[in-house]
This record gives sequence, C-alpha cells and structure tokens, in this order.
Amino acid sequence: MNEQLNIINIIDMLLRRWTIVFLTTILVGVFSFVYSEVFMAPVYSSSASLYVNSERQKSNEDISQATQNASRQLVMTYAEILQARTFLTTIADEFDGKYTVNQLRSMITMDALNETEILSITVKGNDADDVYKITKSIVKYAPDELIRVVEAGSVKVLDDASETKTPISPNIRRNTFIGVFIGLILGAFIVIILELFDTRIKSGDEISQRYKEPLLGEIPSLQAHGNVSSYGYGKTKLERKE
Repeated sequence: MNEQLNIINIIDMLLRRWTIVFLTTILVGVFSFVYSEVFMAPVYSSSASLYVNSERQKSNEDISQATQNASRQLVMTYAEILQARTFLTTIADEFDGKYTVNQLRSMITMDALNETEILSITVKGNDADDVYKITKSIVKYAPDELIRVVEAGSVKVLDDASETKTPISPNIRRNTFIGVFIGLILGAFIVIILELFDTRIKSGDEISQRYKEPLLGEIPSLQAHGNVSSYGYGKTKLERKE
C-alpha cells in the first residue's frame, strides 16, 4: 500500500489515470440523462386556493382577530373534509371511474397557506389535462360541500385552477448534472483505490522516497527485437546455432 496520501499525491494519481475519471463521469452522466428522459414519467401540477371564513359577514364589516384565528383553525378541518371519501367520490364520478378515491387522495395535497385562513390545494399527476380538471372540479364542488358539512362560515375561491403543460419533474438538466458530479467523485474514488492497492515499484526515485535510503544500483530493462537484444546500455547480436 502506498505512502500516506496528501493533496499533491491525489492530484498526481488523478492526472496519471485521468481516463478512468473521464470515462466514469461521462458514463454516469449519460445514464442519468437517459434514465430521466426515457424511464421517469413526467409529473404535472395544478393549484388553486380558497379563502375560509368562520362566520358569514357583510362586506363592510370588520373581521376581528378572534374570527381570523377561528378561520385558521377551520382550514385544516376543511382540508380533511375535502379529502373524505364522500367528496372524493363526487370528483371521481366526473372521470367515469378512471381514478379511484385512493388514487385521488394520493394526488391531492391541501394545507393552510403560511398559517393563514387560505386553503391551498395542489394536485399532481402524470396527465396534465386530468390534473387540471381534477383541480377545477375541487374548486367547483368544494364551497358547497364545506358549507353543507360545517353549516357555518363561508368559502370563496381566491385562485382558480392553474393549467400548465410543463412538467415539474423530472428535472432532466439537474439530474444530468448530479449524475456527472457523482461520476466524477466515483471515478476519483476508483483511481485512489487502485493506487492505494498498487504495490508495484515503478521507479528508483519511488524506492528512495518510500524507504528513505540511498539507491545503490538499478537493473536495466531487457528487450529483444528480432535477433538483437538490448541489455541496458548496449546491444549484442544473437547468433543462431544450428
């Protein structure tokens, strides 16, 4: 195993085996791109928002702090009502059984927007048109359903369903960049592992550096070319004996 690593040693390793790092980076980056482009289904999103009031009030009436607090508390209750089986069955009927109640529930997210009395609705799915239509249906039926169940307060549509043709995921550019980065780190790791477990001595200088002892001599390389052999510093012609 080689001597203790430092920054200079690591840089030297990477430069000597740069092809491993380069190929690993390219391969992982290409794999990430192809996987994101071909195998990952696009996900689309549509959103809407409702304004929740705990009491029915006239437009010129001031809303008290107590009323605002009660409205915020009702938001999460309203979210549970809109994800109940009764309401989701109404939405499912709009699609003639294409989606089950459980599928719709997994696609829909509802939450209080920044802890206010605004109910934020988000629908995500693999079909852009269906995602928009589901959100539209929720906005259409939600006010009457909430008033029917709670029997108090009011619900107003603040933002209607948004329609988009651009998927929110996968982010192919980001995934490819992450793949390139992982490939770079993986290639560097492979090079370091190969170098650490490479016990071969490649030069006389490496012996001197490793063992801190002077080098007394070095055996020259022996190469044969046809009928001429090279012995370090000179050549001798080999004669064939019959």
